[in-house]
Amino acid sequence: MSIVNAPNDDASVAILELFPRQGEWRDGDYFSLPGNRMVELVHGNVEVLPVPSLLHQFIARLVFLQLHGFAEQSSLGIVMSAPTRVRISERHFREPDVLFVSKANSKRRQEQFWETADLVVEVISPDDPDRDLVDKRRDYAAAGIAEYWMIDPRNDSIQVLHLRDGEYRDVIRSGRTEHAVSRVLKGFRMDVEELFEKARA
Repeated sequence: MSIVNAPNDDASVAILELFPRQGEWRDGDYFSLPGNRMVELVHGNVEVLPVPSLLHQFIARLVFLQLHGFAEQSSLGIVMSAPTRVRISERHFREPDVLFVSKANSKRRQEQFWETADLVVEVISPDDPDRDLVDKRRDYAAAGIAEYWMIDPRNDSIQVLHLRDGEYRDVIRSGRTEHAVSRVLKGFRMDVEELFEKARA
């Protein structure tokens, strides 16, 4: 006798009911999620992020390697890559593509997340650019993160945002023929054209 494994709608509904409703998720619920998908918690709502493109991953990797090398050379702090959680507020976590935590803040680490970061980097995702350009800009400012880099493959540019009076007021955009420069990591600069050429090679 053969057994056919047909989908069981009742079982699927029962599994879904094991999880909180959107808007009701808490930190512990979020941390207990299985799997290795990139998932962020935003005001108690779970956001499952799309799998990044290869170009996205190449850019993030190159940025990580440059930042890591620079920070390691002078023992300035720790550079991490996604998925690494940063707490924005209660029931609100983001996973930046790359983040830097200074030596002064290196003890602000919990078991499953960082309480803060000094610099975060996001590669703009084509599926929803406003998530990085608007939502995360607001969130990282609210968390008091001093510097936010937005890397945009659509026009090969890097915007470096600096926090002032609780908002990212100082925005410096660097195009292909320029260098993006950090204030948080004194002396760190990135050749914009070289970054995108290497990522696409």
